[in-house]
Amino acid sequence: MRLIIEARLVDGDSDTVEEGDGILAVIERPDCSLADPGLSLAEGRSLMAKVQTELISKQVQRWLASKTHCENCGAALRHKDSRSTVLCTVYGKVTVKSPRLWSCACQGITRPEQRVVHPLSKTLTRRVT
Repeated sequence: MRLIIEARLVDGDSDTVEEGDGILAVIERPDCSLADPGLSLAEGRSLMAKVQTELISKQVQRWLASKTHCENCGAALRHKDSRSTVLCTVYGKVTVKSPRLWSCACQGITRPEQRVVHPLSKTLTRRVT
């Protein structure tokens, strides 16, 4: 017997499936014995860690997509580079990419030089769930 567990992220407005969604785990039971029914604790933890990683990654991607433009004028912010940010969860550590963006030129009125903006770092200050 084989149990295949898939993840599909569905937007609240439509039933479209995101690209990259897929199989999280395949659990094999070679015989149909009831000696060890269900999931073991290790299998359950592993599965929940994969779910947590997938969910956090998608949440961060969607949130960052709304932060790539200037809040004042709406111009696209230039990308400098990306760093990794680690979130500690009850199911383990999740690493996500955190882009560093150049501030918008319209903000040069208050600050003469451009600076680097870290939208994810400003929001995830504790980095613990």
